[in-house]
Amino acid sequence: MAFCGFNEDMLKGLELFHKGLVEHGIINRSKKKGQSIDETIERELNDMLRFQKEIPRISNLQIRELTQNLTSYACSFYKLLQEKGINNYSQLAENLGNFYFEMDRKFYSDLEGKPDDMKLLAEHLDKVKI
Repeated sequence: MAFCGFNEDMLKGLELFHKGLVEHGIINRSKKKGQSIDETIERELNDMLRFQKEIPRISNLQIRELTQNLTSYACSFYKLLQEKGINNYSQLAENLGNFYFEMDRKFYSDLEGKPDDMKLLAEHLDKVKI
């Protein structure tokens, strides 16, 4: 795919990241603060959105972009979590791994080197269900 390809270690790392976002970032924090899961997700989203406004203060471009992208990824994951339900977070993480694997598979097996390869990849991924 347009990255560098995905391997098992990368997918396992994302799986662990998703697990940490849910178990540490939501479940443990909601218990610690005496909040509902929904309240905690909303608070986390609000905090991250406020933080994103301050990220331009980071002078190193690469660190700024990594921080922005990681925060954006976590926000998007939490929004998907709200949509799919926290009880299904393991399935959501697995589905995302499958999505990334499919992205890699489609690019390297069918599209690499073709004109409009990235357009075709995006159109294909738009049809893949999470």
